[in-house]
Amino acid sequence: MVTTLAYGLAGGMLIVVATARCRQIAWRFLRLVGMIVLALACGLTLWRWRALRLDPASPMPPTIWLGIALGAATVVIVLIAPLASRGGRGFRIVCALGGMLGLGATSLSALATVSTTHTLSLLGTVMIVASQILGGLLLGSITVSWLLGHAYLTATKMTTAPLRYFSRVLFWVIMLRIVFALLSVLTAWMIGSESAIFKQLEQAWFILLLRVGVGLVGVGVFAYMVTDCVKRRATQSATGILYFGSLFAYIGEMANQQLLLECGWPL
Repeated sequence: MVTTLAYGLAGGMLIVVATARCRQIAWRFLRLVGMIVLALACGLTLWRWRALRLDPASPMPPTIWLGIALGAATVVIVLIAPLASRGGRGFRIVCALGGMLGLGATSLSALATVSTTHTLSLLGTVMIVASQILGGLLLGSITVSWLLGHAYLTATKMTTAPLRYFSRVLFWVIMLRIVFALLSVLTAWMIGSESAIFKQLEQAWFILLLRVGVGLVGVGVFAYMVTDCVKRRATQSATGILYFGSLFAYIGEMANQQLLLECGWPL
């Protein structure tokens, strides 16, 4: 569960950075993002490889290869970060490539975990992949946002334009996350799987409460508050709200992973 979320976090951070105007962002911050993702990629890959060594008969899972490729991409990101302020196109391309690798790793990891206890249909597979991508983008956008808010303490020449952009991304991603949760429940009802899924959700009511109340509603409220603070150029206030919002987002996505394991269906 933790490795799946961490891959999504790494991929989401790089995708969000890849869509931004890197010329407006201090290159040291871009390098920091690369270093964080590099640490995640190396740590997760070594962890998965170590677990594989305990069972030599097991084949090398695709997530390890994706983790290695993600680590290689982030090494390039760290090295070329100082050049991002001059143009940024090559930097953004590498970030996008690394982000897709991370989101691919989190999707495969989730599918591999769920398939051990549930039989996955084509629709279920598509829904799980979509859920993992949205979850990674949510974690990535809120993490990049509060990191950037903290960076304003040292990068005094940086304008509020990047933080405004990241806060908008966060707001729309959480809106998509809420819409996806509603569509997921509707889809389960339409295909006739709602009885089994709802029975599992009824038994895991506390985790469901964390998922909806903390991971969706709570994060949505924080995202709205952040956009209002950024409009008023209150970067410190926005950063403080993002700290708490990120905690809510992590809890909500962890609850979603637990519900996925129990129900075999994303929420």
